[in-house]
Amino acid sequence: MNNTIIYLIGHYGVGKFTIARAIAEATGARVFDNHLANNVIFSLIREDGKTKIPERAWDLIMTIRRQALVAMTELARPEACFILTNALMDADPMDRAAFSEVQAAAEQRRACFVPVTLLASDAAHDIRIPSPDREQRLKMTDADGAKNVRATRQLLRITHPHHLTIDTTDLPPPEAARVIIDHAERLA
Repeated sequence: MNNTIIYLIGHYGVGKFTIARAIAEATGARVFDNHLANNVIFSLIREDGKTKIPERAWDLIMTIRRQALVAMTELARPEACFILTNALMDADPMDRAAFSEVQAAAEQRRACFVPVTLLASDAAHDIRIPSPDREQRLKMTDADGAKNVRATRQLLRITHPHHLTIDTTDLPPPEAARVIIDHAERLA
């Protein structure tokens, strides 16, 4: 891959970060997991993965994300590839803005932009959500709360021509990564 931005979007526990790492290992792309920005704030407000996050925290996180996009567009080498992760909801204007800002960064870099929606069954989510690794990374660990989000908040609907949807329920992360890499390479 060359000058590609892959944006992995899915509900909590779908495997975004794990798949991003597998793509990075296979390609040398750089991972900008949403928790790189989130945890700057979460670690200061002692986010525990279960308590509702104050609305003001999201404004601060968006500022950090925007600065990371500036670094990607203005400072990173032209051939660099990136994998971003996020749980973006269709009814949330801030989530729509986050998607648009990543797409604009790709356009500014003249990069191949590949948005990917990751899905999984409720049973798969229920197993993945309460893991010690997620707790350590200050991620959502409340399986019931995550199930409620999946039931009441639809993922961002994406109409981009490079969009790909993958069900990760029974697909191991290295195989999901390979599907995404192959898709991105066909588009380049």
